[in-house]
Amino acid sequence: MAKLKRNFLVVALLGVAVTLSGCSGAGGDASAPSDSAGNGGASLEPVTLEVVIPGAKGANFNEVLAEVNKRLQAEINTQVKFTVIDFADLSQKTNVMLASGEKVDLIFDAPWLHLETMAAQGYYEELSELLDKYGPNVKKTRPQQMWDANKINGNIYGVPLGSAYTQQRSVFIRKDLREQLNLPPVKTYEDLKAYLYAVRDSNSGITPLLAGADDVTYSWVNWLIRDDTSVNIRPTNFAGASLMLYYKGNDGQVYNFFETKEPKIWSNIQDVRKLFVDKVMSQDVLTNKSGPGEMQLQNKVAATPQMVFGVPKSYNDQLKQVVPNGELEAVRLFDMTAGKNLSNFKMDNFISIVKTSKHKDRAMMFLDWANRQENYDLLEHGIEGVNWKPVGEHQYETLNNDGGIVSFQLILNPTLEREWVGTDAETQEYSQFITKADNFTKDVMTGFTFDPTPVKNEVAQFSTIQAKYYSGLFNGALEPDDYFAKFKGEGEAVLKKIQNELQSQVDAFLAK
Repeated sequence: MAKLKRNFLVVALLGVAVTLSGCSGAGGDASAPSDSAGNGGASLEPVTLEVVIPGAKGANFNEVLAEVNKRLQAEINTQVKFTVIDFADLSQKTNVMLASGEKVDLIFDAPWLHLETMAAQGYYEELSELLDKYGPNVKKTRPQQMWDANKINGNIYGVPLGSAYTQQRSVFIRKDLREQLNLPPVKTYEDLKAYLYAVRDSNSGITPLLAGADDVTYSWVNWLIRDDTSVNIRPTNFAGASLMLYYKGNDGQVYNFFETKEPKIWSNIQDVRKLFVDKVMSQDVLTNKSGPGEMQLQNKVAATPQMVFGVPKSYNDQLKQVVPNGELEAVRLFDMTAGKNLSNFKMDNFISIVKTSKHKDRAMMFLDWANRQENYDLLEHGIEGVNWKPVGEHQYETLNNDGGIVSFQLILNPTLEREWVGTDAETQEYSQFITKADNFTKDVMTGFTFDPTPVKNEVAQFSTIQAKYYSGLFNGALEPDDYFAKFKGEGEAVLKKIQNELQSQVDAFLAK
């Protein structure tokens, strides 16, 4: 799955490092356990691992972490300490951490963040040897095609985190409001707009729509484009989820939006501008400090983009605390026609071992521990019998105060993931569809990773320029013609250099 990131609203979840002598290979531990399930902890020196992840600490963070560390202490003489960073600060803070050599063992990264750049600059350990020595569970819980497709220049610089071959995406709307407005279930984008305008005209005081400005993945135009199989447009990830350089169809070409003014993207920009002018899109979309999902649960917003197919029970529980009869439902615009969607089988999120870590062996041993079902469940769902209980083979039921501390940030894989027992049949159908590789047409770019090093200055320069215009244009807050012209005037020459380098690397990759 998810920027998001699997989920915009995900409530994530989130020592003393001992330097050991006599170590060899990639790690910094004196020895490894004879059995990854336990009994080897006594032979290991004590280590505290520093782990950096995005999100926010959930209600059960301290209790679940205490249980995690209790098990880790007994099994591999290890403790973990999480640094949890808000998504809005993630890029800047992790850049500083790595550049300054701050003591970190494991760190979250992603193609939409700076994974390729950091790998190219030597901040991350190549993991093949560590996986072979200490990561059997990490390896076997992910299919080979996932490993093959998520290498960078043939190397593994992060464990891929995901459970499907494309992102889950939907728009959460208020079912109770829709029914009060006498509107039928929303099945199309036109239905969705009818709902948004009806909310606006209802004088309820609720903002009809709020998309994401901090992360361009959640900008409204990006959201619509990613589900449109008539064009199969997707980002090149040269600058996160930016569509300024994009792939289209399956022809191996890099397209430049300044040059093409791609009709489907441009018409969506014009459409969202109308939503903004008509006061359907939040007038604070660029300046809002709270996340869209958070505001929706406070009864302030009627529709938000979400990186899931179905509404988690906890969200409706939270909404009902504010609006007793309130209920969210998911609008899915995803095309479930086999073969219509392209996939490069890349994952959106990764966990990497930092090159300067003195405990690389132990970091992989911890990941291997975390990729066993009982520990995976603890990290993701919390304490069994207190926060959740298993149902059958791969389902779970939530109990009071449910929830763990991490998922997509550290452990997510298709083998151990459970589905909530209350998931409706239609959501299950969508979720199961995207876990099957045969439902997708293979992207010709599968296995390709852009090395931005030759144009790293241009990428940095363009990112600064893009920050002034992109979210405003793609969320309707800026007048399209005038501001696109200004954007083009400042960014066209720089973007062209990046495009040329990217196309050159794509051509070389395809030639092989």
